[in-house]
Amino acid sequence: MASSQTGRPRVRGQITPIAWIYVAYGAALCAACLANAEIGHVRLSVLDLWMPAFLIVAALGAIRRKPWGRWSCYLLSALMLLGVPLGTIIGGLMIYHLTVHRDQFRSHALASSDTD
Repeated sequence: MASSQTGRPRVRGQITPIAWIYVAYGAALCAACLANAEIGHVRLSVLDLWMPAFLIVAALGAIRRKPWGRWSCYLLSALMLLGVPLGTIIGGLMIYHLTVHRDQFRSHALASSDTD
């Protein structure tokens, strides 16, 4: 069953929508870092760009179903669990879906050897 818009097969789970939330969150944090915004009692600077950039890269890896994207999102989701209540909900959902649908992240070499 292929998607009519992309020609790619549809995948189960909510990994892609949650990963796009991660991309949007990372982009917003990048903008906040560039603007030297103050969030709570913390003033962000350009030096703080590494974390939102890592969030964006990990989310794009999960969208493309790369194994490194899965493990990166596990790490970032575990950190997001501390951000009660929204981070806990989004991070928990991502960990759940990454675990339940882990077969979607198999490397292409393994997937092609299994079908031969």
